[in-house]
Amino acid sequence: MQKIGLLITLGLAGCLTGGLDSEDPGTSTVEEAVTTANRLASNRLASNRLASNRLASNSLSAAALTSSSLIETADGREVFSYIVKCALPSTKSVTVTDSHGTSYAFAGEIGLAPAWQTTTPTVSERRWVTACVLARTNYYGVTVQLSMRGSHPALATNSAETAAFPAAEGAFYGDLFNPIGQTWFACGSKKWTTAALADAQRSCTVSPDGVTTMCGFTYTYLCGSAYDVTHSSACAQKIPWTNCKGAGVTYPETITIFLSN
Repeated sequence: MQKIGLLITLGLAGCLTGGLDSEDPGTSTVEEAVTTANRLASNRLASNRLASNRLASNSLSAAALTSSSLIETADGREVFSYIVKCALPSTKSVTVTDSHGTSYAFAGEIGLAPAWQTTTPTVSERRWVTACVLARTNYYGVTVQLSMRGSHPALATNSAETAAFPAAEGAFYGDLFNPIGQTWFACGSKKWTTAALADAQRSCTVSPDGVTTMCGFTYTYLCGSAYDVTHSSACAQKIPWTNCKGAGVTYPETITIFLSN
């Protein structure tokens, strides 16, 4: 199954601590292309992280979702919009209503967990959507074109995409929707320096302290090669990386990000 990639036409979201732009978080302009863009600011994801695990016991369109703080704030709605974009295909959408009676429509894009629209998600579906949301998070809160690759059919690629985006940045995985214990992991590629990733405005696989990345994700060091004598490679060696490990758990639901240079 060949993927029809997505190019999202979006403006800058401002600096990391800035507010949302004027774009309705439930809508986006989508054109046919070979890439998908990202701009979810990491502070917005972090501040709404705890609210995300409430989604595990509901469908995305469930009426019970109105009690979630994700729908009550602009930042929360932006996070929810990325969850829907990752979970549902472009032919699907959900409409939810906040506690004030205001309804918001959120469109799908990628289709990693299409059944989540009407049923509770499986563990695997939760993990795929987590990997997608993390991969599309940006420390700088700006749009960067990238290629998302993994073993899910919705992430199948083609020769044009692999040629245009040859540089593996790192991998993302975890389970933001686990009501028992949320996880979010990122590992990096040894081919990218901190300065080069900053130039590319992608720093979520960079860790200044060796513990957490600049986006706040748990750092699992290098994806495909040993970091040092005490840290083995986080993932299986083949790129796109898969079966990445975090906190003693192996995640087949891993998304590798490739950049254009």
